[in-house]
Amino acid sequence: MNNTAAGSAGKTGRSRSERRLALLFYLLTAYILLQFTWWAYLLIDLNKKYYFNEGSEAVRLKVLMVAGEGTVFLVFLLGGIYIMQRTIRKEISLVRQQRNFLLSVTHELKTPVAAIKLCLQTLQKRVGLAPEKRHTLENTAVENTERLHNLIDNVLLATRIESGQDVVQKQTVDLSKLTEQLCEGLLKAIAGSTELKVKIEKGISTAVDPQAFESILVNLTENAVKYAGKTAVEIKLSSHREGILLRVADCGPGIPPDQRKKVFDKFYRMGNEETRTGKGTGLGLFIAKEFVDLMDARIEISDNDPSGAVFSVWFKP
Repeated sequence: MNNTAAGSAGKTGRSRSERRLALLFYLLTAYILLQFTWWAYLLIDLNKKYYFNEGSEAVRLKVLMVAGEGTVFLVFLLGGIYIMQRTIRKEISLVRQQRNFLLSVTHELKTPVAAIKLCLQTLQKRVGLAPEKRHTLENTAVENTERLHNLIDNVLLATRIESGQDVVQKQTVDLSKLTEQLCEGLLKAIAGSTELKVKIEKGISTAVDPQAFESILVNLTENAVKYAGKTAVEIKLSSHREGILLRVADCGPGIPPDQRKKVFDKFYRMGNEETRTGKGTGLGLFIAKEFVDLMDARIEISDNDPSGAVFSVWFKP
């Protein structure tokens, strides 16, 4: 059985289990409500018979008392069922996200490790390699090692953020120069894969955490490159009356409006993980959003023209 067939079989099995769980929950809910209705009927009927000799007013009061107490109990019961349903859905969603993360991180680890192993084996077995080929293999090994390093950094960073260990240290920096330096590194990292257009307004300074700003810019750019393909990605830094704007735009497929909040969730990636070909772990945008919040900035997603997505980060001036 190939990976696709195995993934489809696993997905079908999980879907059936989730449907069974949902069916069991709704059957139990229906049974509880039916039992509640039946016992309420019996209790009202019993009160009618017991207080029949005391007159219709006494019967009416007892029936109203039972109905009032039953209504309060029913409201609490329905509230508890609703909360339980939401909790189950959240748990299922979390399990799916964690499963997606394991699938994606396994792919992300396996690919660079295989590339590094191949380069080292080639260098080991072929002693008389031409200098140019040896240099190419060494560069490939270094690039994949850097990819592994970045992946591990993102996993550790996401863990520290969630545990509250990462507190940003804001300081006044020349944001224009910092952005230029970071873009030079990004240009080297994506050389040949995607065109990077950089527009940076000079002389912009504000209080940010330099490392957090770097993480925001790098993760937003890597996300844009991932979906841009051979089209261009634009990075723009500009000063406005409302604040300082960092804008990262791509010409990819874009992000539907109903997905724009979800993309910042930990491990969340659009599409099916079993059939996905693009790299990523679902942590980049989560980390970027967390750092944006920690620096009292805000991030927005909008449509690009004619296609694609625009991530706009507004910093205080």
